[in-house]
Amino acid sequence: MTITQPVTCPETWAEFEAVKSRMIDTHGRPLASELCSSCGTTHFTVEPCVSEVPCPTCGSTKARCVRPSEHEAAGWHAARVAAFDELRDEREAAGMPQVAIWPREPIGGLFDMLEDYELP
Repeated sequence: MTITQPVTCPETWAEFEAVKSRMIDTHGRPLASELCSSCGTTHFTVEPCVSEVPCPTCGSTKARCVRPSEHEAAGWHAARVAAFDELRDEREAAGMPQVAIWPREPIGGLFDMLEDYELP
């Protein structure tokens, strides 16, 4: 059985901050966050530090990816997201707790219908 967050996925930073204290790891324990000396940001202690996942596209090991102009990008490059997810999955498979995933939200019962569907 997959453990999911006991709250719905927030859509804004303010909503995330409001639910952060109720979030759990993949072992069902409350999450703790702290300032990381490696990346200089505050993140959950069970998740990998961004400095461990250099971006395959721009090479950044900082909290943000870098544009070709060398300015910070608004988000991560897709390749870095994939590399970060892969590292998290490897650690979870090794028994290390990670941040639990968000529960899936059915869209008008669509997920329920798809889960019950059997291929011919």
